[in-house]
Amino acid sequence: MRRKMAGLFGVTALLLAGCNGGGSSNPSPCTPPNGIRTVLVYPAPGSTGIPGNVGAVVFGSTAALPSGFQAVLANNTTGNSVVFNAVGSPPSPLPTPNALPAFANPVYQSSGNPGAVFFAGSTISVYLNNLNSGCVPATSLGSFRVQ
Repeated sequence: MRRKMAGLFGVTALLLAGCNGGGSSNPSPCTPPNGIRTVLVYPAPGSTGIPGNVGAVVFGSTAALPSGFQAVLANNTTGNSVVFNAVGSPPSPLPTPNALPAFANPVYQSSGNPGAVFFAGSTISVYLNNLNSGCVPATSLGSFRVQ
């Protein structure tokens, strides 16, 4: 229990410090631009058995996210985080298991890091970061478990 709590405190400290290099004394959580709703599509929130070398996540949005947005994956088990590249084109077809957004005509975008590897049994939370803002990636879009 003590190790798990230390890991969660490490994740919280990283997220509060921000991954975008900017910041203010009271940064706000990173969110999509006004009017754009974004959800985690792959791996589907709550999914299990995802490969430890998950190299990309896919977002579904009501409109395209600007290029400065990226994913940050936080390992809730170890407290470590991995920053992914800025959003780009999604893989085709979409990997499974994926979730269908609850809104019509989603725009799919992917954020990846081919070198990312997570230990088996880890629970990974996915956050959205905006490199063009002083915000911090502090609002989870969902989590999944690595096999």
